[in-house]
Amino acid sequence: MPKPVLALLALLAGGWTHAAPVLRIVVGNAEPAPFVDYSPPRLSGPVIELVKTAAERCGLSPQFRPLPARRVLRSLALSQADAAAMLSFQTDRAKQMRYPMRDGQVDPRYRLAAMSYVLYVPQQSALRWDGLRLDLPEDEKVGVNRGWAITRELKARRIASEEGGNMAENFAKLQAGRIAAFAMHEPGGDAYLAGQPQLHMKKLQPPLKTESNYLVFSQAYGQAHPERMRCVWNQLPPLRRQLALP
Repeated sequence: MPKPVLALLALLAGGWTHAAPVLRIVVGNAEPAPFVDYSPPRLSGPVIELVKTAAERCGLSPQFRPLPARRVLRSLALSQADAAAMLSFQTDRAKQMRYPMRDGQVDPRYRLAAMSYVLYVPQQSALRWDGLRLDLPEDEKVGVNRGWAITRELKARRIASEEGGNMAENFAKLQAGRIAAFAMHEPGGDAYLAGQPQLHMKKLQPPLKTESNYLVFSQAYGQAHPERMRCVWNQLPPLRRQLALP
């Protein structure tokens, strides 16, 4: 075989040998704009850019895949994914996956972003919320996106809820009077309504809840690659500040 061909084959082989390890990251397919953008041909937005840059700085090749919220958790449990972006902290989740922890508590310094949930209602709604009590009629419910953690917050406050497939479906139900309010991340709700001027909605203040969202790793990945996991988390605080994420 000619020497140039041998040299090319050796170069290609070396390239494969030193290829960056892939980091498989799943993202819920209803995460709010402007943090995540699902427009084809690929996921984008500041949170995606944050995770992508952090992974690449640690010598990893991130691959993103959108999934329904419940499949995000299942894919981590089954090690079908290495990490998931934009998961809030829950004690039961922390038993099954790896959050950035400090002194037994999740460490918000390593969050991806902090977001508030608010209640959206029709402009003419007389519904009142004082931060403690929602004067919801007995036969009415608050809409939530299927699989989202805010359902637990509503349940803890004894507020009846009803799951819908996604934000567009829930705003349509709200417009049609099938639900009395919709609990949604404020940035996502505001961005959606800005593009839907026919929907006349308002927000009730104060927020239902403000929470941090994290890049969470599967137990299997954390056990196999603890240095990589910690390296990615350590990149997040300065990068988040550069991207002006809350």
